[in-house]
Amino acid sequence: MFHIQEVSEKVIYVNILMFVSALMLLISLPYVLTYDPVKVTAFMLMGLVMSTISIIVYYRKLEFLTAESVHISLFAVTLSYILNFYFNLPIFIPAIMFGLLIIYLSLYMVHRGLGQEKASAVIVSSTSALSVISIYYVLTSIPAQYSLSSIMLGDPLLLTRSDSLLAIFFSVALFFVVMIFLKEIIETSIDPVSASLTGIRVKFYDLVTYTAIGLSSIVFLRLAGYVMEHVLMLLPAIASTFYSSSSREHVINTLLLGVSASAAGFATSIYLNTAPTGLTGIIILITFIIGFTWRRKR
Repeated sequence: MFHIQEVSEKVIYVNILMFVSALMLLISLPYVLTYDPVKVTAFMLMGLVMSTISIIVYYRKLEFLTAESVHISLFAVTLSYILNFYFNLPIFIPAIMFGLLIIYLSLYMVHRGLGQEKASAVIVSSTSALSVISIYYVLTSIPAQYSLSSIMLGDPLLLTRSDSLLAIFFSVALFFVVMIFLKEIIETSIDPVSASLTGIRVKFYDLVTYTAIGLSSIVFLRLAGYVMEHVLMLLPAIASTFYSSSSREHVINTLLLGVSASAAGFATSIYLNTAPTGLTGIIILITFIIGFTWRRKR
C-alpha cells in the first residue's frame, strides 16, 4: 500500500514538472523568437541534444567520459583555429576529426581493459597540457580572430548565421541518431555481457555512444561554452530522476527540462544582459535542488 501511495505521489510531481516545463516554454518562446529565430532555435536544439546526451551518460555511467570529452573539445577547436589561420581550413572539420580520434583512443583503451575513469584521467591530463600550449600559441602568435571568452563561457549571440545553421543541422542529426539507438544503449548499460550473449552489438553501441558524446562536446563548444558543457551534459538527467517513476517518464522529463530551461535561460539572459548558458544551468540546478529536497523530506 505504501508503494502505491509513493508512486502516486511521484506521478503528481511528474505532472508538475511537465506542466512547469511546458509553461516555461510557452512563456519564453514568443519573446526569444522575436530576437533572432535562427540563433534561438540553435540554442534550444542544443539544449535538447545536451539533455539527450545526459540520458545516455546517466544510464551508461559515463560521467568521466563527459568531463574528458569537454577537455578534448577545447584542444580540438583551438588546434583547428591554428589550421584555419595557416591553411584556411574550415574550423569544424579538423576539430571533429581530431576530437573524435582522441575519443576513439579512449574507447580503445577501455576495450583493452583500462577502466573508464583511468582512461579519462590519461586523456584529460594530456589534452589539458596540449590545450594550454595551443591556446598560448594562438593568443600570442595569431591575429585576434580567436575569442577565448566565447569558447570558455559560450555565447550564442555571437554566432554567425552559418554557424547557427550548422549547429541546427548537427542538433537534429544527433538527436535522431541517439533516440533511434537509445533503447539498445540503455540495455547494454544494465549488463553488457548478457546483452552481448543475446546478440546485441555492444561494441557498436559503445561506438555510437562515444561518437554522440564527442560530437556534442565539439560542435556545441562555442554555443554552450567549455564551463557549461559539463553542466548541460550531466545535470538534466540527474535532476529529472526525482520527478520520474519510470524510464519512459525519465526520458520525457529530461528532454522537456533541457528544452524549456534553454528557452527560459535565453529569454532571461536578454533581460538581464548575461550569459544564456549560465542561466540555463541555474534553472536546471534549481530543479535538482527542489527534487532532491523533496525526496530527502520523504
